[in-house]
Amino acid sequence: MPDDRSIQASRLQVLIVGGSLGGLATAIALRSQGHVVTIYEQAGFNDTRGAGITLFPNALSALRDLDVELSTIRASKVKQITRTNLDEGCEAPKTVNVKLDESSWMWHNATYHDILIALRQKLNDPKSPGPKAEVRTCAQVVKVDPSHGVIFFADGSQAHGHIIIGADGVHSVCRPYIPQGNNQRFRIQRGVFRALIPRETLLADPKTSKFVEQLGHAICYNLEERSLLVFPASEHENICVKLLYDDHKGFKSLCKDWREPSSRTKMLRIAAGLPEECIALLEKIEAQNLQDQPIWDMDPLSNFHSHRLVLMGDAAHPMPPYCGQRVAMAIEDAIALGTVLDPEVRLEELEERFKLYSTTRSTRAAAVQQFVRGLSELDMWGGTSGFDATAFRTYILGHNERDHMTQALSYWKMQKSLQQDISKVASNVTKPTNRTPDNTPQPKIAPVRRKSWFSKFLPSKQRPIVALVGT
Repeated sequence: MPDDRSIQASRLQVLIVGGSLGGLATAIALRSQGHVVTIYEQAGFNDTRGAGITLFPNALSALRDLDVELSTIRASKVKQITRTNLDEGCEAPKTVNVKLDESSWMWHNATYHDILIALRQKLNDPKSPGPKAEVRTCAQVVKVDPSHGVIFFADGSQAHGHIIIGADGVHSVCRPYIPQGNNQRFRIQRGVFRALIPRETLLADPKTSKFVEQLGHAICYNLEERSLLVFPASEHENICVKLLYDDHKGFKSLCKDWREPSSRTKMLRIAAGLPEECIALLEKIEAQNLQDQPIWDMDPLSNFHSHRLVLMGDAAHPMPPYCGQRVAMAIEDAIALGTVLDPEVRLEELEERFKLYSTTRSTRAAAVQQFVRGLSELDMWGGTSGFDATAFRTYILGHNERDHMTQALSYWKMQKSLQQDISKVASNVTKPTNRTPDNTPQPKIAPVRRKSWFSKFLPSKQRPIVALVGT
């Protein structure tokens, strides 16, 4: 167990529960600040089938602050998007083509696999600053002790640290240890099939070649409650496919594990009614590369910490993945934790600093979640959701978490320093004393009782006595 009395300011023992994108990003941020980091991941390592991720400027900014560049995640830039509305109320399909303004809409796409590999490589890079981080797989956490910084594993073993970071996703083991962490309820509204298809596979078939003829072209179809989104990734080597649908039996998916096999038959049944080229596209998906996932939504906790435990990512604020903000919020959380836990941190300040992180991040997460609820990439380009492009660009895309949290931390330090100065001044104020300037005792002077000048006009029992001190 780490000795709290001998802790060096720059050497916190950090235990991270969860080794997905958020956990890895947090480990990179804290390692760079000189802390000793250990990640505990329950899987052998994450399966990455079929997951495409949208990256907007706020996510790209956070990745750059981790020194992870676009080239390492093999992101593909979207230059144009075509949206086709096939609703039965329309006499004919309505198609909208939008060329993206690079100065306003920096839209890149990557795969979960490519981002995960880039973060692992950065964490294990011997040239990166800070002590080497350790990743332990097949480590199933069953409970934590926030007061003492202890993690308990399914095999009966334990791990001790100065702080615990819960980065263990939607089904977080750590969340119940946060006040009111058990009171939140999930609301499942939609489901999504995800898959990756090699670009060459689509290019070889005349029915599907239209999806990949132009590099940087994203294509969307909208039919009633179903939406199909096709976009490039992996430096245009792969095509990411998302089929979103209303999940009327969502309650049955409450405990669905993302590693469970998905039904290709179910996907094709849901896709019925889409154009021929869409069905041909979906038939190219191999069963082992398909994921069927519920879309989770939960009101974010108002507080992300308890004693030495702090939450981040989906453990703190599960939200729909629309516009890439689910992943973006997790990476921003990592940047925020790396900023708050700088090399100057002292153990007695941990809860105060966690409170600063919790207040700042919960406010932003709640605002972003409210914005993207019911919103998808499709709604941004000709949808009817009342999309506010200016607010989206300014508040969400234009955000830089490192600058934001650095400013908040600087203000906190200034306030703390001011309070300490006031306390010092108050403790050094000279109190009244009964001693003379040469430190000798002040002589006591007896009061002199004198009669008032009008006492002679009063009866003896009513004559006042005036007490005067000194001469």
